[in-house]
Amino acid sequence: MSEEERSEMVSRLVKLETAGFSDVLDEMGYPNQVLAREMRPLDPATRMAGAALCVRGENRVVTQSTAPAGPQISPYEIERRMQPDLVAVIDAGGHDVGAVIGGFMATSLKKNGCRGVVTNGGVRDSQEIAAIGMPTFCTFVTPVNASRRWRIVSVDEPVHLAGLAGSSVTVRPGDFLLGDADGVIVVPTEIASAAVEAAEQLARIEGTIAQAIRAGGTREQLFAQHPRFAHIRRLKP
Repeated sequence: MSEEERSEMVSRLVKLETAGFSDVLDEMGYPNQVLAREMRPLDPATRMAGAALCVRGENRVVTQSTAPAGPQISPYEIERRMQPDLVAVIDAGGHDVGAVIGGFMATSLKKNGCRGVVTNGGVRDSQEIAAIGMPTFCTFVTPVNASRRWRIVSVDEPVHLAGLAGSSVTVRPGDFLLGDADGVIVVPTEIASAAVEAAEQLARIEGTIAQAIRAGGTREQLFAQHPRFAHIRRLKP
Protein backbone atom coordinates (compact mmCIF):
# COMPACT_ATOMS: atom_id res chain seq x y z
CA MET A 1 0.00 0.00 0.00
CA SER A 2 1.41 3.38 -1.01
CA GLU A 3 1.71 6.28 1.43
CA GLU A 4 -1.14 8.04 -0.39
CA GLU A 5 -3.41 4.99 -0.12
CA ARG A 6 -2.49 4.57 3.54
CA SER A 7 -3.27 8.22 4.25
CA GLU A 8 -6.66 7.96 2.54
CA MET A 9 -7.47 4.79 4.49
CA VAL A 10 -6.57 6.43 7.79
CA SER A 11 -8.66 9.52 7.02
CA ARG A 12 -11.70 7.31 6.37
CA LEU A 13 -11.06 4.99 9.29
CA VAL A 14 -10.81 7.72 11.92
CA LYS A 15 -14.38 8.85 11.14
CA LEU A 16 -15.75 5.43 12.15
CA GLU A 17 -16.61 4.02 15.57
CA THR A 18 -15.15 0.85 17.03
CA ALA A 19 -18.60 -0.51 17.95
CA GLY A 20 -19.83 -0.59 14.37
CA PHE A 21 -16.46 -1.73 13.07
CA SER A 22 -16.45 -4.64 15.52
CA ASP A 23 -19.83 -5.73 14.13
CA VAL A 24 -18.44 -5.58 10.61
CA LEU A 25 -15.44 -7.75 11.52
CA ASP A 26 -17.74 -10.26 13.24
CA GLU A 27 -19.80 -10.55 10.05
CA MET A 28 -16.66 -10.86 7.92
CA GLY A 29 -15.39 -13.76 10.03
CA TYR A 30 -12.82 -11.89 12.14
CA PRO A 31 -14.34 -11.92 15.66
CA ASN A 32 -11.13 -11.69 17.70
CA GLN A 33 -9.57 -8.38 16.64
CA VAL A 34 -10.28 -6.30 19.75
CA LEU A 35 -7.48 -5.68 22.24
CA ALA A 36 -7.89 -6.42 25.94
CA ARG A 37 -10.03 -4.05 27.99
CA GLU A 38 -7.02 -3.12 30.14
CA MET A 39 -5.67 -0.96 27.29
CA ARG A 40 -7.61 2.22 27.99
CA PRO A 41 -7.30 5.74 26.55
CA LEU A 42 -5.70 8.48 28.62
CA ASP A 43 -8.45 10.75 27.30
CA PRO A 44 -11.93 9.19 26.93
CA ALA A 45 -12.65 11.61 24.08
CA THR A 46 -9.77 10.11 22.09
CA ARG A 47 -10.29 8.97 18.51
CA MET A 48 -7.35 7.24 16.85
CA ALA A 49 -6.61 5.57 13.54
CA GLY A 50 -3.36 4.68 11.84
CA ALA A 51 -1.11 1.93 10.51
CA ALA A 52 1.07 -0.02 12.92
CA LEU A 53 4.73 0.59 13.62
CA CYS A 54 5.43 -2.43 15.80
CA VAL A 55 7.91 -2.41 18.68
CA ARG A 56 8.68 -5.12 21.24
CA GLY A 57 10.64 -4.77 24.46
CA GLU A 58 11.59 -6.72 27.54
CA ASN A 59 12.75 -6.21 31.10
CA ARG A 60 16.32 -4.98 31.23
CA VAL A 61 18.45 -6.75 33.83
CA VAL A 62 21.96 -5.35 34.08
CA THR A 63 24.53 -6.03 36.78
CA GLN A 64 28.13 -4.95 37.13
CA SER A 65 29.31 -8.27 35.72
CA THR A 66 26.84 -8.79 32.87
CA ALA A 67 25.60 -6.73 29.96
CA PRO A 68 22.21 -7.18 28.30
CA ALA A 69 22.15 -10.10 25.88
CA GLY A 70 20.91 -9.81 22.31
CA PRO A 71 20.91 -6.93 19.86
CA GLN A 72 21.20 -3.43 21.22
CA ILE A 73 18.52 -1.18 19.71
CA SER A 74 18.58 2.54 20.33
CA PRO A 75 15.79 3.93 22.53
CA TYR A 76 15.36 6.55 19.78
CA GLU A 77 14.60 3.97 17.10
CA ILE A 78 10.84 4.46 17.34
CA GLU A 79 11.17 8.16 16.56
CA ARG A 80 13.65 7.45 13.75
CA ARG A 81 11.19 5.12 12.03
CA MET A 82 8.02 7.08 12.70
CA GLN A 83 6.22 8.34 9.59
CA PRO A 84 2.94 10.19 9.02
CA ASP A 85 -0.22 8.14 9.63
CA LEU A 86 1.52 5.48 11.74
CA VAL A 87 0.59 4.36 15.26
CA ALA A 88 3.35 3.22 17.63
CA VAL A 89 2.30 -0.24 18.88
CA ILE A 90 4.55 -1.13 21.80
CA ASP A 91 4.59 -4.60 23.36
CA ALA A 92 6.15 -3.99 26.77
CA GLY A 93 6.98 -7.68 27.13
CA GLY A 94 5.51 -7.93 30.61
CA HIS A 95 7.31 -4.87 32.00
CA ASP A 96 4.95 -3.38 34.59
CA VAL A 97 7.00 -0.79 36.48
CA GLY A 98 8.36 1.96 34.24
CA ALA A 99 6.84 3.99 31.42
CA VAL A 100 7.64 2.91 27.86
CA ILE A 101 6.66 6.40 26.67
CA GLY A 102 6.73 9.83 28.28
CA GLY A 103 6.08 13.43 27.35
CA PHE A 104 9.30 14.11 25.40
CA MET A 105 8.89 10.98 23.32
CA ALA A 106 5.22 11.65 22.67
CA THR A 107 6.03 15.18 21.50
CA SER A 108 8.77 13.89 19.20
CA LEU A 109 6.50 11.20 17.74
CA LYS A 110 3.71 13.69 17.13
CA LYS A 111 6.14 16.02 15.32
CA ASN A 112 6.97 13.09 13.00
CA GLY A 113 3.32 12.48 12.12
CA CYS A 114 2.43 9.78 14.66
CA ARG A 115 -1.32 9.18 14.91
CA GLY A 116 -1.26 7.53 18.33
CA VAL A 117 0.30 5.08 20.77
CA VAL A 118 -1.00 1.68 21.83
CA THR A 119 0.86 -0.28 24.51
CA ASN A 120 0.25 -3.08 26.98
CA GLY A 121 2.70 -1.24 29.23
CA GLY A 122 2.73 2.06 31.07
CA VAL A 123 3.17 5.73 30.27
CA ARG A 124 4.15 8.77 32.31
CA ASP A 125 3.58 12.50 31.87
CA SER A 126 0.02 11.44 31.12
CA GLN A 127 -1.51 14.91 31.38
CA GLU A 128 1.18 16.35 29.09
CA ILE A 129 0.57 13.60 26.53
CA ALA A 130 -3.17 14.24 26.62
CA ALA A 131 -2.62 18.00 26.35
CA ILE A 132 -0.58 17.72 23.14
CA GLY A 133 -3.35 15.67 21.57
CA MET A 134 -1.51 12.36 21.24
CA PRO A 135 -4.12 9.56 21.37
CA THR A 136 -2.65 7.03 23.79
CA PHE A 137 -3.98 3.68 24.96
CA CYS A 138 -2.12 1.95 27.79
CA THR A 139 -2.60 -0.35 30.77
CA PHE A 140 -1.31 1.95 33.51
CA VAL A 141 0.31 5.30 34.30
CA THR A 142 3.42 5.66 36.42
CA PRO A 143 6.03 8.27 37.35
CA VAL A 144 8.85 5.75 36.93
CA ASN A 145 11.37 6.00 34.07
CA ALA A 146 11.81 2.70 32.22
CA SER A 147 15.21 3.49 30.66
CA ARG A 148 17.16 1.52 33.29
CA ARG A 149 14.53 -1.18 33.56
CA TRP A 150 13.34 -1.89 30.00
CA ARG A 151 14.81 -2.06 26.51
CA ILE A 152 13.65 -2.44 22.91
CA VAL A 153 14.48 -5.80 21.31
CA SER A 154 12.69 -5.57 17.95
CA VAL A 155 11.19 -2.98 15.63
CA ASP A 156 9.04 -3.57 12.54
CA GLU A 157 8.28 -7.17 13.46
CA PRO A 158 4.83 -8.53 14.43
CA VAL A 159 3.80 -8.27 18.06
CA HIS A 160 1.17 -10.23 19.98
CA LEU A 161 -1.06 -8.33 22.39
CA ALA A 162 -3.73 -9.68 24.71
CA GLY A 163 -7.17 -9.73 23.14
CA LEU A 164 -10.60 -9.11 24.60
CA ALA A 165 -11.73 -12.62 23.72
CA GLY A 166 -8.92 -14.26 25.70
CA SER A 167 -6.57 -15.18 22.88
CA SER A 168 -3.80 -12.87 21.68
CA VAL A 169 -4.21 -10.51 18.74
CA THR A 170 -1.36 -10.36 16.25
CA VAL A 171 -0.43 -6.88 15.04
CA ARG A 172 1.78 -6.83 11.95
CA PRO A 173 3.62 -3.80 10.61
CA GLY A 174 1.16 -1.91 8.41
CA ASP A 175 -1.99 -3.37 9.94
CA PHE A 176 -4.51 -0.67 10.80
CA LEU A 177 -5.74 0.26 14.27
CA LEU A 178 -8.93 2.05 15.25
CA GLY A 179 -9.41 3.28 18.80
CA ASP A 180 -11.96 5.26 20.78
CA ALA A 181 -13.55 5.26 24.24
CA ASP A 182 -14.84 1.71 23.70
CA GLY A 183 -11.45 0.15 22.95
CA VAL A 184 -8.95 -0.65 20.20
CA ILE A 185 -9.49 -2.79 17.10
CA VAL A 186 -6.77 -4.28 14.88
CA VAL A 187 -7.68 -4.40 11.18
CA PRO A 188 -5.52 -6.72 9.03
CA THR A 189 -4.16 -4.90 5.99
CA GLU A 190 -5.56 -7.38 3.49
CA ILE A 191 -9.18 -6.76 4.53
CA ALA A 192 -8.91 -3.08 5.46
CA SER A 193 -10.41 -1.69 2.25
CA ALA A 194 -13.41 -4.04 2.28
CA ALA A 195 -13.94 -3.57 6.02
CA VAL A 196 -13.84 0.23 5.87
CA GLU A 197 -16.29 0.30 2.96
CA ALA A 198 -18.65 -2.04 4.79
CA ALA A 199 -18.36 -0.01 8.01
CA GLU A 200 -19.10 3.23 6.19
CA GLN A 201 -22.28 1.72 4.73
CA LEU A 202 -23.25 0.34 8.14
CA ALA A 203 -22.81 3.81 9.65
CA ARG A 204 -25.20 5.25 7.07
CA ILE A 205 -27.79 2.53 7.76
CA GLU A 206 -27.52 2.99 11.52
CA GLY A 207 -27.81 6.75 11.12
CA THR A 208 -31.13 6.23 9.36
CA ILE A 209 -32.31 3.86 12.11
CA ALA A 210 -31.28 6.25 14.90
CA GLN A 211 -33.12 9.14 13.28
CA ALA A 212 -36.25 7.03 12.86
CA ILE A 213 -36.14 5.87 16.50
CA ARG A 214 -35.96 9.49 17.66
CA ALA A 215 -38.96 10.21 15.45
CA GLY A 216 -41.00 7.55 17.25
CA GLY A 217 -40.20 4.27 15.50
CA THR A 218 -39.40 1.08 17.37
CA ARG A 219 -36.04 -0.62 17.22
CA GLU A 220 -37.66 -3.97 16.34
CA GLN A 221 -39.54 -2.54 13.36
CA LEU A 222 -36.61 -0.50 12.09
CA PHE A 223 -34.14 -3.38 12.31
CA ALA A 224 -36.54 -5.40 10.16
CA GLN A 225 -36.91 -2.55 7.66
CA HIS A 226 -33.20 -1.75 7.46
CA PRO A 227 -31.04 -4.92 7.59
CA ARG A 228 -27.72 -3.74 8.95
CA PHE A 229 -25.45 -6.53 7.82
CA ALA A 230 -26.88 -7.78 4.53
CA HIS A 231 -24.25 -5.88 2.55
CA ILE A 232 -21.28 -7.45 4.36
CA ARG A 233 -19.45 -10.30 2.63
CA ARG A 234 -17.91 -13.02 4.79
CA LEU A 235 -14.22 -13.30 3.97
CA LYS A 236 -13.12 -15.94 6.48
CA PRO A 237 -14.89 -19.27 7.08
